[in-house]
Amino acid sequence: MTDSFNKLWLKGQAEEDIYFAKRDRELIEALRKKKLRKKLEDTDKKTRNLARKYEDRFVKISDKHGKKPKKMRKELSKLLAKIRKRFSAK
Repeated sequence: MTDSFNKLWLKGQAEEDIYFAKRDRELIEALRKKKLRKKLEDTDKKTRNLARKYEDRFVKISDKHGKKPKKMRKELSKLLAKIRKRFSAK
C-alpha cells in the first residue's frame, strides 16, 4: 500500500518538476527577448542621435564652404572618414 502511495507521490513530484522547469524556460526566454528589445531600442536611439549630429555637421560645412568647392570637398572627406571610422569599429 505504501509502495503505491510512494509511486503516486513521486509521479506527482515529477510532473510538478516538469511543469516548473518548462515555466522557468519560458520566463528565461521572455527575459532574453526583453533585454534584446531594450538593447535594440537603445542602439536605435544612439544611432539616430549620431546621424543627427553628422547631418548637422554636413549642413555647417555646406553653408560655410558653399562657394569654395575644394575646401568643401576636403572638409566633407574628413567628415566621411570620421563616419566610416565610427561605424566600421562596431
